[in-house]
Amino acid sequence: MRFIKMHGAGNDFVILDPKEVEGLDLRDLTRRICERHFGVGADGILVPALSKSADLKMIYLNSDGSPSEMCGNGIRCLARYARDRGLVSEDAITIETGAGIKKITLHGDGSSRVDMGSPEFGPEVELYGFSFLCVSMGNPHAVTFLSEEEVERLDLRSVGPRVEKNPFFPGGTNVEFVYVLDTRNVRMRIWERGAGETLASGSGSCAAAVAAIKRGLAEGSLDVRLDGGVVGVEWAGGKEPVYMSGPAEYICEGNFLG
Repeated sequence: MRFIKMHGAGNDFVILDPKEVEGLDLRDLTRRICERHFGVGADGILVPALSKSADLKMIYLNSDGSPSEMCGNGIRCLARYARDRGLVSEDAITIETGAGIKKITLHGDGSSRVDMGSPEFGPEVELYGFSFLCVSMGNPHAVTFLSEEEVERLDLRSVGPRVEKNPFFPGGTNVEFVYVLDTRNVRMRIWERGAGETLASGSGSCAAAVAAIKRGLAEGSLDVRLDGGVVGVEWAGGKEPVYMSGPAEYICEGNFLG
């Protein structure tokens, strides 16, 4: 089975041809191909599919085989892949996701800017000594603000799974731990629903940024600094859309024999 591997700020994905996976158990295949010792290794898989309402449809599964409504870094990778392979011909395209249709503007270097839609804020919840603000970017997020030392020294493998699967979040949640460097820069570490600790998250970056702006800790255009790189986020507040910008890079291609 042919595959191409890409990443967005270190958030890595295996992209598969829909014709090659037709009729297969996609969840099982995802778990096998994303396994980092016996497979290719990735945070999830992407499959481009036909759409009746957009230029393309994004099928995305986390590394544990679970589906997700949206993946911000993944959609940038899929957009570049689609343009480079002639699946789309324009630099401004639309992609159907589980969180609605997203508009993407591709740049010459392969990076892109994505209209992520408007954020929705839920309640604040106290869990395990942390105060989380619930934010939806089409998929669920729980954002907490800590000191620099607390974020950098935090044992995500201990805290992350407990928050992700807490009964307060019936469908699970992504979990972001954030500190504010200044009004234009925040630092974030993430425990991603269905994938565990990842080097970056596009939708998580958006959730962290809008939470910081809502609390008056940051301004409307800022960089989110992650273990794998930087994602830019813009939000004017209220019901205005969130715009996410960042890279999409190729890693390798090959045949999966598993």
